[in-house]
Amino acid sequence: MKKKIGVIGYKGRVGTELLKQEGYVPLDCDIRSERSVEKAITSCKCDVVVSLASKSSPEWCEDDKNFKDMFNVNVMGIFNLGEVTSKLGIPTIILSTDHVFSGKSYFDFPLKRWIKKGPYKEDYYRRVPVNQYGRTKLSGEYMAGEYDNMKVVRTSYLFDTDRIYPLQESYPTFMYRSFMHIEHFVESLLYYVDNIEKMPKILHISGSQTVSWVDFMARHFLDCGSLLPTSSTHRKDKKEFAPRPHKAGLDVSLSAKLGLPQYSYRDGLELL
Repeated sequence: MKKKIGVIGYKGRVGTELLKQEGYVPLDCDIRSERSVEKAITSCKCDVVVSLASKSSPEWCEDDKNFKDMFNVNVMGIFNLGEVTSKLGIPTIILSTDHVFSGKSYFDFPLKRWIKKGPYKEDYYRRVPVNQYGRTKLSGEYMAGEYDNMKVVRTSYLFDTDRIYPLQESYPTFMYRSFMHIEHFVESLLYYVDNIEKMPKILHISGSQTVSWVDFMARHFLDCGSLLPTSSTHRKDKKEFAPRPHKAGLDVSLSAKLGLPQYSYRDGLELL
């Protein structure tokens, strides 16, 4: 019998793709309200819940006037979801991000060695976010850890045609990410949901290669036969409003071992 999967926060690109799949239905609720979440989920009678609800713009999250709303969605929203779904015994998936990591090297005194930057594995313990967005997403992960029925899927940077061109002017080119096309992410997430009983508490679903933004854009422009930026230094004087992990990205060796479809950023560029 086909599972019925309820999707919270379905109005974005990932949610739109999920709702095209058989068995996936929208859950209309305000994740900031436990009563609203409970009403939507009990009415749906779903077998699995996938929550895409998040305040995810680092610039928006860094603005102090938005902190309360960000906290209520990214942290208390997970609490509300956990309280409802744990009582009902419904497996629940939340999305997180590589922004929970610092993207910086540091010297580990107990180990007496330098610890490298990303890509990071799921069990990497030193999670020190550098922005408010990452801090609240990490808090959401801790909140999910309190509920046996909740699992966390971390991803890096998801793209499609609409999420490339606007970022030519706004995204710092010296940053590293595990870029993945949204359609490929959805394909992997569908496999994850179908096999949720076998999945660990935290799993990475992202591109199989971690590259810099300038490398990503260079490959895109080369494939299109257009001009491309040749250096990441031309943006050094552009101040970021929200700090970002400069060399993050996610290790996906565990998801590959579990049989999830694997795609690189170049596979995704072929879909544009």
